[in-house]
Amino acid sequence: MNPQTRRAALQAIGLIAIAASVNALAHSYAGLYEWAVHHRLGGWQAMSWPAEIDVFLAVGELALYVAYLDGWPARQRAWPWATALTGLAVSVAGNIGHIQAGPGHPVILADRLTAATSPLAAFAGLSVGLLVLKMTRQQANATTRASTPTPALTLAPAPVSADRVARSTADAAPVPRPGNDPAGSDDHGGAEPEPTLLHAASLIYQDAAARGERLSQRMLARQLRGHGHRFPNEHLRLIADSIGLTTGQAA
Repeated sequence: MNPQTRRAALQAIGLIAIAASVNALAHSYAGLYEWAVHHRLGGWQAMSWPAEIDVFLAVGELALYVAYLDGWPARQRAWPWATALTGLAVSVAGNIGHIQAGPGHPVILADRLTAATSPLAAFAGLSVGLLVLKMTRQQANATTRASTPTPALTLAPAPVSADRVARSTADAAPVPRPGNDPAGSDDHGGAEPEPTLLHAASLIYQDAAARGERLSQRMLARQLRGHGHRFPNEHLRLIADSIGLTTGQAA
């Protein structure tokens, strides 16, 4: 169906449902007013008493509309439903009860059904309106999900133990060459961190990410130095940038 035609049809259904509910509540008000007059209420009391009954039906309907628009959970929607159904039951009883037999005109079942139609029609308008609202929201959500790209699946890295960090560091450690002291160059601030140091830092970062822990640069430096690595504090930022730690903290 054309989206514009579908939107126009849904809007027409909503307007008709609202108009039918207002008309039905007006008829219900008239029936409840006669009930109040017949039971010794007059003046402003007779005019305001029907509102005391149908207000529960109207407030329950409006609360249900808000509940479906805002996506309330089912437990919170139970109260508006209870309010609307209570108002419906009392309104039906009052509209049926105001029918009185006249001389030669006993009250028949058709009379009572006619009197009960008004509040039932108001409630039916609510049901249709809620159905249209629910279908509209489902269509809108489906369209939103279809237009939203699915994020790529990211596999969490496997937990890495401290022993594995130590073993991997030992395996990846280069063979010292004469005249080249890696530890000494770290202590005196070399140009950049060594690959073995970056490898150990990456394993520690993956281990923390797998456990769902937040790893700070200070914690990373403490663990690296606990495994025997030596490096100046100036290298800590470079190490964190190389393994993606600063990017993860910014996100």
